[in-house]
Amino acid sequence: MIVEIVDPNPEPETPKVPQIIGETFIKPLSAITYSTNILVPDYAWNITLPSENKEIKDVLTWKINNENNTVTVNWTAMVSGSFVLHYGPIEKTVIVESLF
Repeated sequence: MIVEIVDPNPEPETPKVPQIIGETFIKPLSAITYSTNILVPDYAWNITLPSENKEIKDVLTWKINNENNTVTVNWTAMVSGSFVLHYGPIEKTVIVESLF
């Protein structure tokens, strides 16, 4: 059986649209930093969990660095899951894969 991994974050049609830059598929227990290609003063970083991941909300920590407009996220448990990273209205779904 052949499995094709599909990125849930389509590329924007024009490069002048702000986008979140960083990994889509990450491993647990790793700190990953995300940035944006265009700084928009009115936009802020935020993270939400899909409804099926609400019970594991304490496994996700993040720190926003306003000086260089980045956010570093850390999935602190050995479980898989997902979260949505927001920069203003821009969204990026991040999938936390199994370690195996």
